[in-house]
Amino acid sequence: MMKVDIDYVKNLLEACEAMPEPTFDIEALKAAGIEYDDDEFVFHMQYLDDLGFIEREDKDPGFGLTRSLDGFKSWAVLPLRLTARGHQFIEALRNKEVWATIKTGFRDASIETLWGVSKKLLESYTEKKLQSILG
Repeated sequence: MMKVDIDYVKNLLEACEAMPEPTFDIEALKAAGIEYDDDEFVFHMQYLDDLGFIEREDKDPGFGLTRSLDGFKSWAVLPLRLTARGHQFIEALRNKEVWATIKTGFRDASIETLWGVSKKLLESYTEKKLQSILG
């Protein structure tokens, strides 16, 4: 059973966000150092797709992987995009305080839990920052 690797998720989302175009594909991710033809990539992309953090540009389901009955993987190079939810998630993970809390207190949590926690933590840190500015 594969488990969520939050470092991998953060790296993957950062790579998606860093693309020079609004859309990206698996070849662009490969050029960014993320190998798409391995189980870790497939697991995490399926999870991110399930939760609506990434999607195909045409909004059809999937991200280009087709698997035959005997397990053979076939890839289509399709335009993908990081959704608004995906951008919000990576924004939260990029915050140093949120990231430190996630890494120490929520290491084995699901991506959905991490999303909820990171969003609440970012809101809390933002509120504290705003209060310190406003006095």
